[in-house]
Amino acid sequence: MTSNINQILLFEKPLFSWYQLPLPFEKELDLPTESCFAYIIEGKNQDLTDSGFVAKKGTVILSLCGKTVGNSLSKRETGFLSTIIVHFDRDVLKKVFNYEKPKFWKELKHPLKKDIAQQDASALVSSYFLNVSNLFYHKRALNEDILSVKLKEIVLLLLQTQESSNLNAIARSLFSDRTFSFEEIIKASLYEPLNLNRLAAMTNNSLASFKRKFKKIYNDSPANYIRQKKLERGKKLLIHSQKSISEICYECGYSNPSSFARSFKSLFGISPLNFRLSQNGH
Repeated sequence: MTSNINQILLFEKPLFSWYQLPLPFEKELDLPTESCFAYIIEGKNQDLTDSGFVAKKGTVILSLCGKTVGNSLSKRETGFLSTIIVHFDRDVLKKVFNYEKPKFWKELKHPLKKDIAQQDASALVSSYFLNVSNLFYHKRALNEDILSVKLKEIVLLLLQTQESSNLNAIARSLFSDRTFSFEEIIKASLYEPLNLNRLAAMTNNSLASFKRKFKKIYNDSPANYIRQKKLERGKKLLIHSQKSISEICYECGYSNPSSFARSFKSLFGISPLNFRLSQNGH
C-alpha cells in the first residue's frame, strides 16, 4: 500500500495535512513543531507513544508539539493509518483572530501537566473533520476567508470542551500570555509520564540546555531527581492509601507496574508489595 500525504496551506503555512500511510513509516514524519490536532480516520489500535496513545479510529490527539506526534506516527506497529491533522501555527492563529483572544478563552492559572492528550472525538469534532476531508477534493474553491473560518471553528470547539480537560488546557495555552518559571513547570510535570525531550520542550529549551539548567537549579540530573520524587510519592501512597500498586504506579507517572516495582526496589531495597506488608505489621 502506497503512502499519500496531502496538505492545504493558509498564509503559506500548513493548516491541514492528510496522511494515509502504511506503518511503520520508512522515516519520521516531518510535522511542523507547532501544536497540532490529529483525528484518526483509520487505524488498527497500534501503539503510538510510550504513554499509551493508540491509533484508534474516531479518536483525537492534541499535542503541544507536532514533532512529538510525527515521531509517534512513524515508528510503531505494522498496519495502516489515515489521519487528518490541523496545525496551530501561532502567527496564523493571531492573524485569523485579528490579534485578539477568541471567545470562551481563559488564561491559564497553572502550567500544563501534559503536552499531549487523546480522547474519543465528539460528534461535532467528527463532523468537523469529515467536512475538512471534503476540502481536499475541492482545493480550487478554497480561499483565505474560508480556511480562516475553518480554523476558528475548531479552536472554538476545543475551547468549549470541559474546562478541566487536557484538550481545553492545551487549547487555552495557544493564546496564553502567561509565562511560568522553570521550577513551576517541573513541579507541575513531576508525576506525568514525560520523557526528557518532551519535558525540555515544555520549558522551551533544547535537551542540552534543559539538562544544564536543571543541574544548576536542583544540583542533580533530571532523570535521577524525577525518579526519586516519583518513588517517594509512591512510598507515601503505599503507606497512607488503600490504592492498588498498579493505581499507585500510574499516579506516580510510571507506564507499567513492573517498571515501577524495579525502580522502587532499586532505590529502597524492597519491593512495593513487601514494603506495604511491612508497614501493616506483616
